[in-house]
Amino acid sequence: MAHSELLESFREEAAEVLSGLEEGVTGLRTLSGAAGHAHDTPELAAHLGDLSVLAHRLRGSAALYGYAQLSTLASLQERLLDARPQLDREQHQEFLTLLEQVNAALRQGLSRLQAGGDDHDLGLLFARSGGATTLQRLLQQRPDAFQIRASRLHHAPPSDTPSETAEDAPAPLTVAQEVQAFVRDNAEVWEYFAPEVHEHLASLREQLGRGEDADLQVMFRAAHTIKGSAYMVGLPPLGDFAHGMEDLLGAAREGAVSLSSDVRGLLAEATDTIGDLLTVAAGADGAALPAQLTAVTARLRSAHSGEQTPVPPMSAAAPVVAPVPAPAPAAATSIRVPAARLEGLMDQLGELVTARARMTQLLSRLDELQGSMTASQERFQRTVRDFEERYLNPDMVREEGAAPTTRMGGLDLSQQFAELEFDTYNDLNILSRSITELSADFAEVRRRLSDTAAELSEENEQLGKLVRRLRLDVNQTSRVAFSQTTARLRRWAREQQADLTLQVEGEDVLIESGILQRISDPLLHLLTNAAYHGLASESAESRRAAGKNPQGTVWIRAAEQGNFLEVTVADDGQGLDYARIRERALERGLRSAQELEQLSSDELGRLILLPGFSTAREVGNVAGRGVGLDVVATAVRQLGGELLISSERGVGTAFTLRVPTTQRIMDVLHLDLGAGHHAALPVGSVRSLRDVPLGDLRRDDGQLWLDFGGQPVPVVDARPIWGHAPQDTDTEAHLAVVSSISGLLALRVHDFGDIEEVAVTAPSGLLAPLDYLAGMAVSGTGQVLAILDPAGVLRLSRRPATWLGQAQRQVQATGNQRLLLVDDSLSVRRLVGRMLERGGYQVVTASDGQEALDLLQQDADFGAVVTDLEMPRVNGYELLSAVRARPATAGLPMLVMTTRAGEKHQRLAFQLGADDYFTKPVNEALLLRRLGTLQQAQQAGVSA
Repeated sequence: MAHSELLESFREEAAEVLSGLEEGVTGLRTLSGAAGHAHDTPELAAHLGDLSVLAHRLRGSAALYGYAQLSTLASLQERLLDARPQLDREQHQEFLTLLEQVNAALRQGLSRLQAGGDDHDLGLLFARSGGATTLQRLLQQRPDAFQIRASRLHHAPPSDTPSETAEDAPAPLTVAQEVQAFVRDNAEVWEYFAPEVHEHLASLREQLGRGEDADLQVMFRAAHTIKGSAYMVGLPPLGDFAHGMEDLLGAAREGAVSLSSDVRGLLAEATDTIGDLLTVAAGADGAALPAQLTAVTARLRSAHSGEQTPVPPMSAAAPVVAPVPAPAPAAATSIRVPAARLEGLMDQLGELVTARARMTQLLSRLDELQGSMTASQERFQRTVRDFEERYLNPDMVREEGAAPTTRMGGLDLSQQFAELEFDTYNDLNILSRSITELSADFAEVRRRLSDTAAELSEENEQLGKLVRRLRLDVNQTSRVAFSQTTARLRRWAREQQADLTLQVEGEDVLIESGILQRISDPLLHLLTNAAYHGLASESAESRRAAGKNPQGTVWIRAAEQGNFLEVTVADDGQGLDYARIRERALERGLRSAQELEQLSSDELGRLILLPGFSTAREVGNVAGRGVGLDVVATAVRQLGGELLISSERGVGTAFTLRVPTTQRIMDVLHLDLGAGHHAALPVGSVRSLRDVPLGDLRRDDGQLWLDFGGQPVPVVDARPIWGHAPQDTDTEAHLAVVSSISGLLALRVHDFGDIEEVAVTAPSGLLAPLDYLAGMAVSGTGQVLAILDPAGVLRLSRRPATWLGQAQRQVQATGNQRLLLVDDSLSVRRLVGRMLERGGYQVVTASDGQEALDLLQQDADFGAVVTDLEMPRVNGYELLSAVRARPATAGLPMLVMTTRAGEKHQRLAFQLGADDYFTKPVNEALLLRRLGTLQQAQQAGVSA
C-alpha cells in the first residue's frame, strides 16, 4: 500500500472529483427539464463530456492506488456518461437516477476509505441500493441506446449548428497538427510529460522483449498511466490510442486473449506508434500518422474482440533505406531525476557548505596569526633599532651626564647592584631578555600556525573527497537507461526484411544521456552491418549445414567496466572475409600487396573502418556504399573511446565500443616521457605500476614481454612517440600495466608523476586522426597533457613508419635515387613520374617491357623498377622474368603497378620475383613509402 501522505492526497482528490460528479448530475436534471425531449443538445453533450472526464480521472487514480472496486464503479459511471443514450423522458429520468445511485455508492465507498476501511464490498453495496436493478432494466428496455457515441474529450458541435455554416466552419485539425499545437501551447507541460511517456514506452518494450515471460501487470500499468496522463494534460489522440492498448492488455491479463507472438507484435507496433506520435509532436513530419493510428487502432480493437491479428508483412517491393548519419542531437532540455537522488545531492551540498564554513574559520585564524606575527616582528625591529642607536651609532648616544646618575657612597648604583649579585639591567642585558621573549613569542606563533595549517590541510582533503562524491552523484543524475536507445534498434530489426533475431542484454545499465545520444547512430550502423554483411552472406541451408539456427541472431550487450562503458554488437554470421578485405584494400591503393600480407587479422579487420570501404560486391540501398563503419569509428574517437573488432570465419563477428562513462572530468596519472615531454593515463585503466629490472623482461623477436600474474604482457616504450629516442643506461624499466579493450599492455616511461583530477576534451582538428590519443587536458599548473589510449599506442608500436611519418625522410637518405618507370600509357608515365620526382627521385621512363630491357642492358644503375603488367611486345611478367635472369639486375627492387587486383595475378608476379604489388590509381604516399623501405632493405642486405 502506498505511503499514508499519498493516500490522504488521493482521498482529498477523490472527494473533490466525486463532489463534481454529484453537482454535475444535479445539473443534468435541470438541463433535461429545460430541454424537454431533446436529450442531445450541444450544451447537454458538453456537460456529459465534462462529467465523463471526472469519472475517468477517479477511475484511473483509484486503480493506481489499488482500489479495484472503486475503480470499477467509476468506470461504469464513465461508460454511462460516454454513451449519451437516446431515451424518452421517463427512461431518461431513470438514467439520471442510475447516475445518482452510482454516485451514492462511490460516496459510501470513499467514506469507508477515509475511515480506514477498504472497498472490497462496494459492488455489493451498489447492488443492494438498487443500482444493479436499475441498470438491468434500462439495458433490457433500450439495449441499442447504450453505445459509445463520441470521444469523451471532443465536443465539436454538429455540422448543422446554427452558429456557423459548413462553408464557414474551419477545416478540422489533423492529428499531427493537433499534437503539435498542444506542444506549442503547453511547452512547460511537454517538458515533463514527454520523458514520462518515453519511460513507460521503454518499460513496455522491455517486457515485450521477454516474449512469453512478459509481465502483463507491468505492461497494463504502463499503458494505463500513458492513457491517464494524456487525458489529464489534454492530449486526447494519445489517450484514445493508449486506451485501446490498455483494453487489449487488460483482456490478456484476465486470460480472455492469449499473449501470442502476433499479439506481442501488435503491441510492439502500437508502442512504436506512440513513439511516432511523440516524434511528430516534437516537430517531425506527420503526414502518415493519421492512417497509422487508424490502422493500428482497428487491429487493437480486433485483437481485443478475439480475432486473429497477424502483423502484416512488409511488401517485397518496399525499399529498405540505409540509415543516414544524423546530426548530433541537441542537449536534452530536461532529464527526469529520482527524488531520492536529489535529496542525496542536497544533503551533500549541505555538507559542502559546512566544510566551507570550517575552512573560512581556519582562514580567519590564519589572519589572526599573521597579525600576531606582524606585531612580534615590529617589537623585534624596535628593540634592535634601540640597541643600534645606543651602541652602533655613537653620535646618537646620549651625552654623559645628560641624565642624572644615582650614586651612593661614591659608587654607581648599578655597580653596587652588581656587587650585591643583583640581576644586571644594562642595555645588552635588556636586549638579550627582549630577544628571548620575542623568540618565545615566535615559537608560540609558529606552533599555532603549524597546527592551523595541519587542520586546514585535513579540511582541504575532506573537502576534496566531498567534492568528488558530489561530482560523481551529479554525474549520476544525467544518466539514463540503455533501453532508451535499444527501442529504436528493436524497431529497426522488426521492420527489416532481414531474417534475424535481436537479443539485448544490459538494458538497465545507466549511461550519461549525452553519450547515449551520440552512440545511438553508431549502434544502428553496426546493427545494419550485422544484418546485411554478417548474416545476409549465409543462406538458411548453409547455416543448417554449419549447425546453426536457420535464423541469424544479433546480440547487443551493454556493461560498465570500471570507468568505461562497453557496448558489443555481435552476430553469428559468416565472419569477416579477410581475403575480400585484402583484395579491396589493394584495389583502392590503401596498402601494397606485400604490406597486406604482413598485416595480422586484427589489422586487416580495422581496414573496414576507413571511409568508403566496403566488401559488398554489389551496391544496394543498404550495402556496398562504404557508409557506416567509418561513421562508427569517427563517433567513438570523438568520444575519446576505441573500437575493437573480433571475428572468426564461419562463427561470427563482434564490434565492441569502449567509451569513458564521463566526458568531462576524470582522474589521470601523470607520465614523464623524458626530454621535457609529459602525458597521462586514465587512472581507471591502470592496473599496476612497477619498476622491473631489464633482465626480468623476456625478449621474443624484438618484442619485450612482462610476466604479469602468469600472463605475458607486451611492453611498449611510450617515450619515442614524441620523437625522443632515449639512450638507455637504466638497469630497470618503469612500467605502467594498463588494461585496454584489446587486453593488457605494459607502457614503459621515464618516470611516474602524481594523480590529478582534470577536465578532459576529445582530440579534434589535426589531433583527431591520432588514434593513440584518448583526449586532451590541462593540468593545475597549466601544462597541456595528452591522455594516451593504450590500445592505440600498441598499434602505433607495430607500424612506426606508417604512424610516425618516417617513410619520406627515409627516401631522402636512400643511396640511388634513379628509377625506371615502365608503362605503355603516356598519361600514367607523366602522372606517376611526377609523384616520384616529388619524392626526390630521378625518373627514366619506358613505354613497354622491351624498351625497359634495352635501357637496363645499356645501364643497369637504377635504384628500382616500377612496371605495369599489360604492355605490348614484352609484358610485365616477361620483364620480371628477364630482369631476375640477368646477374646485373637480379637484385634490383621490382614493383608492379597494375589495374589487376586478382589473387592469381599477384601470385604469379611474386613467383617471378616482384618485391611488391600495387593497383592503379596508385597512392602517392604508399608508393614512396614502399620504395624507401625496399631500398633500405636492399642496402642492409635483408628482405623487406
